[in-house]
Amino acid sequence: MMNDNLTVNNTNKSAGEQILEQFLKFMLEKDMDKWIDLWDEHAIFEFPFGPSNYPEKIEGRSNIYNYIKDFPKKITLFKFSIPQIHHTLNSNILIAEFKCEGQIINTGLPYKQKYISVIEISNGKISHYKDYWNPLVAIESFGGNLATFLDSSPNLKQ
Repeated sequence: MMNDNLTVNNTNKSAGEQILEQFLKFMLEKDMDKWIDLWDEHAIFEFPFGPSNYPEKIEGRSNIYNYIKDFPKKITLFKFSIPQIHHTLNSNILIAEFKCEGQIINTGLPYKQKYISVIEISNGKISHYKDYWNPLVAIESFGGNLATFLDSSPNLKQ
């Protein structure tokens, strides 16, 4: 009986890691249509450390897509580090630490961000994603003002 549970847990963990790999790949490819397909219809995307006037939580795949669809027009990402994965006792949740390097299109400034993400997978889709990132890095990269990033994301604060 215990071996069966381990097999189920390992299968779920592997699926979560595969989804994260695709998540990062589609971001690099600027393919927001494939990226949003990784999300559950009722998913929640949270930004616990976002700056003021930044959405704390976005609910629903369509709202998440409206938030992210113009991302490729604002940032060119060059690479992500290989995520360090931390598994939790709940096999549907993983914690990932990774970095990215890119450039802000409007300012030409580099974007070097560190992330810690808590990702919950349900039925093969992202159901809840907590994105812990450093807003100071983003503010600096956007030339001291995140308004250019937030312009396409009005009224998403919930």
